[in-house]
Order: sequence, then structure tokens, then C-alpha cells
Amino acid sequence: MKHNLDKSLLQEFKRGDTHAFRAVYDMFFPSLCFFAKRLVDNDGEGEDIAADSFVKLLHRHDSFDNMANIKAFLYITTRNACLNYLRFSQRQSSSKRELMRIQDKTDEHALSLMVHAEVLREVEHEIEQLPNRCKEIFKLIYYERRSADDIAEMLGISINTVWVQRAKAIQLIRTNLLKRGLLSVLLCFLAMTEAELTS
Repeated sequence: MKHNLDKSLLQEFKRGDTHAFRAVYDMFFPSLCFFAKRLVDNDGEGEDIAADSFVKLLHRHDSFDNMANIKAFLYITTRNACLNYLRFSQRQSSSKRELMRIQDKTDEHALSLMVHAEVLREVEHEIEQLPNRCKEIFKLIYYERRSADDIAEMLGISINTVWVQRAKAIQLIRTNLLKRGLLSVLLCFLAMTEAELTS
């Protein structure tokens, strides 16, 4: 069924249909934006780079044979733009050796960030279904990487409440992903994110 939906969407996209473009944008922008922001370590620039990749995609809307090619184009275009941004931002103060190190680091982390972004895309739908307080705390911890102390102070609640709400959010997401046969996606998300939070 999903294959037929993707095929239908692709046909509309190739014809330049604006609704199809919006559907592709909604499908890939959150994960692509996450990927770019983490790669350049700058939220504003990352979002601009991800958005620009969709402009480039729009100009080549009739060039793709399947949805996988569209996704690959978006990631490759974004990765290259991120590398160009890093080169430009470092050019004034860095030696050639430093620029090479930046490129190596970008190449090294791009694949793992891409995987993380795709995992996030699968989890995103379940996060949005959470009760408001659960969702708010989950996003503050895992998206904004804030500490329990910060969140408790920000929201005027106890640290214990933060952890209880976090546990409740994870339990609800786990239950729903288990029903969809995607529990491993949550485990992957938590493993990657916990590593970042403790690094």
C-alpha cells in the first residue's frame, strides 16, 4: 500500500504539483533540518541550508525515478552545503590542515547523523501524539538537550516530575511503536540521544 502511495506521490511531484511538493517537504524537512543543524552546529544556518535544498529539489522536480532518489538528493545536497558553510566560516582563521580536518570530521559524522535524522522522523509522529506536558518535557530533554534542573526551573515543577513525565513519554511512545513493529526505532533513538546527552 505504501509503495503505491509513494508511486502516486512521485508522479504528481514530477508533474510539478504543489501539493505533492508540500507532501515531500513535510515528509523530509524535519529530519533534514535536524541533520543540517547538527552538522554545522548552528540552528539558524542549518535550517536555511535544509530549506535551500528543497529549492534546489524543486528546480529538478522531474529528474527522479523514486522517493529514495529524492531523499538521497536532499541529503547529499544538504551535506555538501553544510561542508561549504563550514569551509567558509573557517576560511578566515584556519589553515589548510584545519580545513581538511573539518571535512574529515564532516564525512565521519554525516552518515551517523543521517541515520539519527531518519530515526527521529519515525519517532516524530509518536512524539506529537503525547499529552502536552509529556511532549513538552520530552522535546526539552531530547531536542534542546536541557538538563532536568533547567526544565524544572523553567516550568516551575519538581525534578522528580520531570523524570516521571519523561518516563511516561517513553512508555507511551514504546507502546505505540511496538504496535507498529518499530520498537527498535525507539531503542536506537534513545541510545543515540543518551550518548549525546552524556558526552
